[in-house]
Amino acid sequence: MKVPRLLTIVLSLSLFGATGAFASSMWGDYEGFAKIKMLVNDVEKPFADNETPAFIIKGNSVFPVRMLSESLQTLVRWDNGSKTISVFKPNVHMFVAEKVNDDYSVKSPFGKVPKGKKIDFAVFAQIDSLKTPFYSFKISIDSPSGEQVAAHEKVVNGEKENFWYPWPFNVSFGETGEYVIKFSVKLDEGGDYTVVSKKVIVSE
Repeated sequence: MKVPRLLTIVLSLSLFGATGAFASSMWGDYEGFAKIKMLVNDVEKPFADNETPAFIIKGNSVFPVRMLSESLQTLVRWDNGSKTISVFKPNVHMFVAEKVNDDYSVKSPFGKVPKGKKIDFAVFAQIDSLKTPFYSFKISIDSPSGEQVAAHEKVVNGEKENFWYPWPFNVSFGETGEYVIKFSVKLDEGGDYTVVSKKVIVSE
């Protein structure tokens, strides 16, 4: 179940021990509180007019948990009955190789390819500490221009805390730049995928 928009604020970080009300900031106001700019890895996270932004209250910065969770590649589950938000951060390690054997030994791992080359390779994912049941996971590859060039989805529909998973791909690296491999998890059948890990192949 998705977190209700009005209940997405959960994380509070103290700001230099300050207390009391803050005046309007250069970013404007929200409900009488000063807005703050949110950067993740030096990239600004914008908020739509109908979304709750990051703001300051009583010397603390308050962030929308959904935005922060997605930026930090974590999963969020909302329990409406107990009014509880649970955040999960699984450990996901991925690497790519031209071959992964049945015993999970690998041959010719790589991280760069010549532009224009078409390669058969495997993405190997090792997942542990996934502390919540989930519906499915997906391994996908996006080109430097943002187009999804390959994807594989597997339905689990239950609890699977620790597992390894190799999957073969055939991709033509026709663009210069970073091809992004994403490991995503869908908690519930009717929900959306959340990216919990990324790895880059550079085409040059």
